[in-house]
Amino acid sequence: MNVIMTLYVAILFFVLTPGIVLCLPPKGSKITVAITHAIVFALIFQLTHKAVYRMSLTMERFADMKAEAKKEEPKKM
Repeated sequence: MNVIMTLYVAILFFVLTPGIVLCLPPKGSKITVAITHAIVFALIFQLTHKAVYRMSLTMERFADMKAEAKKEEPKKM
């Protein structure tokens, strides 16, 4: 797993923690709220992880190309 995916999962987990952005169901027990948020997290992750992963690979390729270009750049005297 790369750094972008790790950050994505951590941020998604934080945002979907009960009481941060929303609390579903509003007057449910602690366990019910936790289960509901776990299901919401799983659904959002399942629907978005492939797109985020592809984006992170693209960003890594651009970073590699940029680093390669710097290595090949002739030194000025």
